[in-house]
Amino acid sequence: MTRARARSTGFTLIEVTVILAVIAILAAIITPMVLQQLVDAKVEATRREAKLLHEAILGRPDIPGSFGFFGDMGRWPVSFDELLRPAPGTPLFTTDTFRNVGMGWKGPYLNTGDTKEDVLLDAFGLPYRGAGTGRVQSAGPDGIFDTPDDIAYPPAAPRAAGRLMVTVKRMAAEDASYTLDPPGYTVRLYYANNGREAFVDDPVAPFVFENVPQGVHAIVVLRMKKDPPQPVVQDTVQVFGNGATRLVELIFRL
Repeated sequence: MTRARARSTGFTLIEVTVILAVIAILAAIITPMVLQQLVDAKVEATRREAKLLHEAILGRPDIPGSFGFFGDMGRWPVSFDELLRPAPGTPLFTTDTFRNVGMGWKGPYLNTGDTKEDVLLDAFGLPYRGAGTGRVQSAGPDGIFDTPDDIAYPPAAPRAAGRLMVTVKRMAAEDASYTLDPPGYTVRLYYANNGREAFVDDPVAPFVFENVPQGVHAIVVLRMKKDPPQPVVQDTVQVFGNGATRLVELIFRL
């Protein structure tokens, strides 16, 4: 009785074979789906990280005055590592400049991942490229650049420079009349050049500055008849990238 009952509760060879076949079929169906979901999750994580790297370089347009590494240094980073630590000899951030406009390395510009170095690798464990252009690229799931599965942010390479046009009005001392862009005056633009203060002059109206690095800059109108030249009016302006033109009017009374 006991032995017969024990035999009846077991599985026959055919039943075991059928069960194994069903498991194999389910595995064949489910495994690719699971693997694709894992790949999709890594692709999405890489997209988010590429955007963070881009914003560390050029700032965020939704935050006023946010210009990232480029705004502080006036140049592209040589490598993504510069977003985490300054290269030897890099000037550190200072406001000891004309109109106290800050410039110099003010990082780290990234704060994400289990360690700071995590963000320098995509979700597939491979390094990004594009630090010198602002267009952050991952080789994607296949690990090979310039193939259809590459991941990039933004879609096209950004231009981190704009145009500044300055109009000068010299008001008459006794009434409301004025002289537009009077002769004998120079407009000087201060900007960050590799993190150090530099300037460029435009002595002839119309006062136009091309390819100005995006960021916060100081401008001053100088009366050149004086020695040294006499500042008559000054201001601080923000210049935006992608070739945007910024119009500024400076007014003084003399």
